Amino acid sequence: MAGKTVIVGIDGSPASARAAAFGWRLAQALRGDCRLVYVAPDTWLSDYAGQPPMAPRRLLEDVVALARARIADTLGGAVPAELVAALDVRLGRAAVALRAAGDQVDAPYIVLGGKHHTTLGRTLVGSTARDLVRTTDRPVLVLGENDRPIRRVLAAIDLSAASRPTVSAARRLARVSDAELRVMTVVEPVRVPLTIPFAIDEAEIGRRVATAFERMEGAIAGTPCGEWVLRRGAAEDAIATEATEWGADIVVVGSHGKGWVDRVLIGSTTERLLAALPAGLLVVPTGRRAAALRRMPAKAGVTARRGAKRGVAV
Repeated sequence: MAGKTVIVGIDGSPASARAAAFGWRLAQALRGDCRLVYVAPDTWLSDYAGQPPMAPRRLLEDVVALARARIADTLGGAVPAELVAALDVRLGRAAVALRAAGDQVDAPYIVLGGKHHTTLGRTLVGSTARDLVRTTDRPVLVLGENDRPIRRVLAAIDLSAASRPTVSAARRLARVSDAELRVMTVVEPVRVPLTIPFAIDEAEIGRRVATAFERMEGAIAGTPCGEWVLRRGAAEDAIATEATEWGADIVVVGSHGKGWVDRVLIGSTTERLLAALPAGLLVVPTGRRAAALRRMPAKAGVTARRGAKRGVAV
């Protein structure tokens, strides 16, 4: 990952300023670059309705200038001035534009600010984070509320094929952040219809999960890989409890598994995790899903980025 560019989606909120600062530090740790991306809504073009026709290049230059003025005030001194000067401004849907920005530079991470409650914040961190998780094959990191350095990374795995890349991503993040790492899995209660006439031995299921967990620990932990713990309960609740009690700054999960990870990362549960977790959330695309997403064409949309070698694209 050394030498690659970290993409940071910003929306003018204080949380996105923290994301910009974190993304810049992360890029430095990776010996790479950082690019700030602001996605302006298409409605900005309505500001020019009824005015004399304007050349597309001039129109986009005006949008860039307006966006930079708004973003610069929010960022303050959070990042070097040259990052703000090279602000990448795009028009359209945030998730589509951020995905395209990540694909253009083969970004190792797409970083978003999280846990804020402004209208802009809900727009970016709600649907944008969810859509990115579902459509990009790049790790999406939604930060928590605090701006302290990452000290503890918690990887939650379900013993599926998604587990190895999830642990690898968590270990990589912990290494560049000089943070502690803990790996957990959850033994969930057995849920069966009342019409089934026989009981399932939950104790036996727990023993099998524990055995599989130990085997995976032995197989993955070829290098120092932190502490491995087994918990019981509903996966979402167990993850939140572990993150709170251990004081995790980032929780790492895989976006494709055959167990409870599927349920954690699809639909409304994703939004609950993003909103309820006391920590940030790093979602790592894994396995066949990531391979399939890599074959999907990206729609770059409209780009209006000043400071790029090609200037303003239309």
